[in-house]
Amino acid sequence: MANTLRQQLARAFELQKAGRLGDAEAGYAAYLAAFPDDLGALNNAAVVALQNGDLPLAVSRFRKLVALAPQKAHAHNNFAYALIQADRPEDAIEHLDRAITLNPRYATAHNNLGIAYERTDRRSEAIAAFERALALDPRYADAAANLAEVLNGDDDTVRARAAAKVALSMSPTHLGAHVAVAVADALDGDLDGARQTLEALAPTKPQLAGFWRVLGTLRFWGGDFEAAEAASRSALTLDRNDRQAKFGVAAALLGRGDYRRGWRAFEERPDGVFGSSRRFDDVPRWSGEPLDGALLVICEQGLGDVIQFARFASEARQRVRELLLLADGPWRSLTPLLATVAGIDRVLTDPAAVAALPTRPSAVASVLSLPFLLGIDTDALPGTLPYVSVLPERAVLWKARLAAIDRPRVGLAWAAYARRDTAYLTRQKTIPLPHLAPLLETRGVNFVSLQLGAADDLSSLGDLARAVADFSVQIHDFGDTAAIMAGLDLVISTDTSVAHVAGALGKPVWLIDRFNTCWRWRLAADRSPWYPTMRIFRQERFGDWTAPLARVTAALATWL
Repeated sequence: MANTLRQQLARAFELQKAGRLGDAEAGYAAYLAAFPDDLGALNNAAVVALQNGDLPLAVSRFRKLVALAPQKAHAHNNFAYALIQADRPEDAIEHLDRAITLNPRYATAHNNLGIAYERTDRRSEAIAAFERALALDPRYADAAANLAEVLNGDDDTVRARAAAKVALSMSPTHLGAHVAVAVADALDGDLDGARQTLEALAPTKPQLAGFWRVLGTLRFWGGDFEAAEAASRSALTLDRNDRQAKFGVAAALLGRGDYRRGWRAFEERPDGVFGSSRRFDDVPRWSGEPLDGALLVICEQGLGDVIQFARFASEARQRVRELLLLADGPWRSLTPLLATVAGIDRVLTDPAAVAALPTRPSAVASVLSLPFLLGIDTDALPGTLPYVSVLPERAVLWKARLAAIDRPRVGLAWAAYARRDTAYLTRQKTIPLPHLAPLLETRGVNFVSLQLGAADDLSSLGDLARAVADFSVQIHDFGDTAAIMAGLDLVISTDTSVAHVAGALGKPVWLIDRFNTCWRWRLAADRSPWYPTMRIFRQERFGDWTAPLARVTAALATWL
């Protein structure tokens, strides 16, 4: 009997190598029923489960392998890889750290650690992990390609292209490296060339989720939404946990105005209704149904996103007894604005304040989930405007500060600061200051800077810097930004939170938008259903600000 089972094990291994995974699984299962503690069989059976897409079974088998062999670095590494595939990167990091402790020179574990770090938005640590894997094994093409992918996300295209070429020098057909080069080319302005490179490979049906995900992004950037959706869905057939591909599907649907299906797809993100909750996972998710209790609404993603979606708080409030909004961390600066939104009973700025509430919230939802939960379609936009207002004491303060500046006053915001996971958007959304010179030469206008941070340095404009009033040292939060806007006649901005504040206030705002614009600005050529007071001036070519700025300058002269 034992010999028969040993033969069955050998046969299962041969079937696995031949790609007959169903038969291999049956063989391994029969063998493990008799010899459940055989480490080699358990490892190979777990790999087959991974290959079959049975993640729960793979995780279960690898967990048992780790329990049986806690001092085996490869057991922890393989278990961690399965956890990554199961969208549990935080758990994976624990086992990868253990694997590296057991074997500090384990290059594969360092590479997997980089993947886990990237999945948890710890990008600096991901880069270091991939670099360490390459230091241990200079011919590790996968680690070089992974490094290139993360560097592209950081908009470091020079280093990304160099890392990708290292991978290609070792493996000329490495698909991930070719994709990384295409992404670097696109970020540096050759969008058409990058897309053509990947489109030429598409008929070969590459079995790499990252290929289809990136192709979907490039198609979306070019405005081909149906093709973008198809590519993103192809990525998900290869990796159903690919977060960026899930967003690609949602963005393609939302970009062409299919909001019903788009909101549903958007809820696949981590903090969405169908994602894995990363905050307050002990509080039930809100289903949108009437709630006899407090609803805790949390912020996520960009400042502009929160401002855009806060308009739905009033409708959500009609279905719950109390609505609490948590605006902690980077969203704390929005508090003076969010406190004026109808339907929000109280704004909290620290998770500890939630824990200190006398009664635990009955449900939780992300502010970005409200359109899905409320069944919002395009015909429900823009809703009541304005939906934010200026605090009276701020209005008085800034009215006095602006009194010395003659009208008409035009606010300017020309630079964006994207989140780390989309750092390349900082460059794509930022207008280099010298490009603003013709606009600032418009006579009869007094410009007021609404910009904060390094981009606020106007010295590169020379004498033209005097054309822009700069109150940056006195702007402490978005309450100040809104109060300044109250004293302006027009706001001109790139796609930043400033544009959202102006729109939410019902202020005339001109958006100077990038070619590969976000889904939210896609529905009309030069208008937005989200903000009726907005007029959009788009790039005609990827990365070229000349044409839209010329149109803005001409429009400003007409506006005067």
